[in-house]
Amino acid sequence: MVIVGVTGSIGTGKTTVSKMLRRLGAVVIDADEIAHRAMEPGNPAWKKISSRFGKGILRHDGYIDRKKLGETVFSDKKEMKKLCDILHPEVYRRMRAIVNRTKRADSSALVVLDVPLLLETGGRKYVDKLIVVSAPRHVQLERACRKFNLKRSEILRRIRMQMPLKDKVREADHVVDNGGSLISTEKQVRAIWKKLAGA
Repeated sequence: MVIVGVTGSIGTGKTTVSKMLRRLGAVVIDADEIAHRAMEPGNPAWKKISSRFGKGILRHDGYIDRKKLGETVFSDKKEMKKLCDILHPEVYRRMRAIVNRTKRADSSALVVLDVPLLLETGGRKYVDKLIVVSAPRHVQLERACRKFNLKRSEILRRIRMQMPLKDKVREADHVVDNGGSLISTEKQVRAIWKKLAGA
């Protein structure tokens, strides 16, 4: 089994690359999906987050209002660290459980961990190879503004909260330049897949 981390920065296209890898045969584990489930009412992470950040971040149905939580953590690095310290150990625990189940079912599987903050949260130790998805800043901003329906200034603030993309690229085993066409991106992904599948 080969475990591959896919990361990048907001708006670079991590999800696009992960979907391409899934179509090629990878088992993709999405950290965002797992984090959303971990934050559902009654779960340990939900209890810790609502206790730490207050009932003001909860919707009327008890679910965490991720927009309100985001407004708090994306404006203060200390608050972001507190959220990561609560949430990421639980996310990685759940991911490892899925990896172990996958390994028992198919020991030759290629597993992709799609984790936005993989390097920021110490996740490098859980992967054999690292793919970093990059894109020019103006492309990042355009995509992220459209996807999250946020102002340019808010996206820039979120980018600044993350490890600089150029530093992530230096850590990578493989880099996908996702600043051009989808055809170009897919060609790069297929080339990386051939290397990884033969590893």
